[in-house]
Amino acid sequence: MEAMRRGFLFAVLMAFALPTWCAGQSGQNPPDSSSSSSSSSSSSSSSKPSSSRRVLEVESAPSDPPNAEKDVDVASYYMRKGDMNAAIPRLQEAVQLKPRYAKAELMLGEAYERAHDKDSAVKTYQAYLKQFPNASDAKKIQKKIEKLAQ
Repeated sequence: MEAMRRGFLFAVLMAFALPTWCAGQSGQNPPDSSSSSSSSSSSSSSSKPSSSRRVLEVESAPSDPPNAEKDVDVASYYMRKGDMNAAIPRLQEAVQLKPRYAKAELMLGEAYERAHDKDSAVKTYQAYLKQFPNASDAKKIQKKIEKLAQ
C-alpha cells in the first residue's frame, strides 16, 4: 500500500514538475494558465505584468538542493520495478552527496549485483565494509563478496 502511494505521489509530482522543467531546458517560459483561460478578461494589459512577474519568480526561485534521501527513495522505486539502469545513477549520486550513508551504499551494491555487474558490486560492498566494519550485517556482506568474487 505504501509503495502504491509513493508511486502515485511520484507520478503526480512528475506530471506537474516535468512541463516546467522542460520549458526551462528549452529556453521557453512555462505556459501561463491565467492568460490562456480568458483572453477576453477586463484588462489583458494588467495580466501581462503579473504573468511576467510570476515567470520571473519561478525562474529566479532557488532550486531544490540535492538530497541523498530523495535519491534513495527514487532508486528504491526503480529497483522495485526492476530498472537497475535507472536506479544505479541515483544511488551513485546519493553516495556522493552523503558518503557515509550506509543504506545508499548497500543499495548500490545490490543494484550492481542485480544488474550482473559483479566487479562493481564487490567494490561497493568492500567500500561499505571499510566504512562500517562493525555493521550488524558485516558477515552477511562478506559472504556476498566471497560469492561474487568466485
